[in-house]
Amino acid sequence: MRRAVALAALALAAAAGCDRPFVVTPELRYDASIGYEGAFDLYEPLGDGGRADRPVVVAIHGGAWRGGDKAWGEAFAEELCPRGYVVLSINYRRAGPPGSTWPAQIEDVRKALRHLRANARRYRVDPSRVATLGMSAGGHLATMAALREDPAGDAGRVRVAVNLDGEHDMTMPPARVMDDFEDIMTQVLGHPAPWSAAELRDISTVTFARPDAAVLTVHGTGDDNVYVDQGERLTAALRAAGATTEFVRLDGDEGECHEECWRVPRARRALHAFLDRELRHDGDAFAARRAGAR
Repeated sequence: MRRAVALAALALAAAAGCDRPFVVTPELRYDASIGYEGAFDLYEPLGDGGRADRPVVVAIHGGAWRGGDKAWGEAFAEELCPRGYVVLSINYRRAGPPGSTWPAQIEDVRKALRHLRANARRYRVDPSRVATLGMSAGGHLATMAALREDPAGDAGRVRVAVNLDGEHDMTMPPARVMDDFEDIMTQVLGHPAPWSAAELRDISTVTFARPDAAVLTVHGTGDDNVYVDQGERLTAALRAAGATTEFVRLDGDEGECHEECWRVPRARRALHAFLDRELRHDGDAFAARRAGAR
């Protein structure tokens, strides 16, 4: 059934004149009990020769923990599938409705990771080569998945994360964290200020900095949504903990960005090199083989 769906998607893309580098299987479920918020789309690279041990990137959308959708991950499927990566783009509970205050969001990310690893043979992925990647609130969640322990075991945690413009220290003054700080935190934490120091530390990734993680951060100095102090603060905390960390700081005209910072050429190069190194993969070689086959 899954193969038939994938082939149908490929046929539709071809009929539409598309030249997408992936086959997508949409609307899979890692947690059917929460409906659409427990859904994900699976993007698989074309021309992968039936590999059974593919590296995988779990894409986590942003939206201030209260908006956004997994469709966002298609841009990263376009970017990474030609380099041989499987991309799994997830939904998660968005803050607002009952039962969706923090830490519901990171709990859902953990569920998705556990589902992926439990079904690694089905999805033909290597459970030891999994990275998270997210933007804004998604960057926060991607990083949290690499730093915070999962009480249920190691399957709900990754070692490798890509943080694009994320928020990481909610104990800092709001003017150094993000725009609309009070409204967002009120909804995410479930009550208006004041918030306790423990609450703010619990939602801050820097609280959990540890040595056995690798995190790439991209952030623009002109970001007026999430401020660049957050990228600097995370990088400092990771370095102090002895983690592997890289920070691509985009200044001047390059840094006038939020959602598009990763598209800056040197950020893209850093993204490719980081994932290839940390997930033990050669994306350039895969892309060359695919081009040759075509």
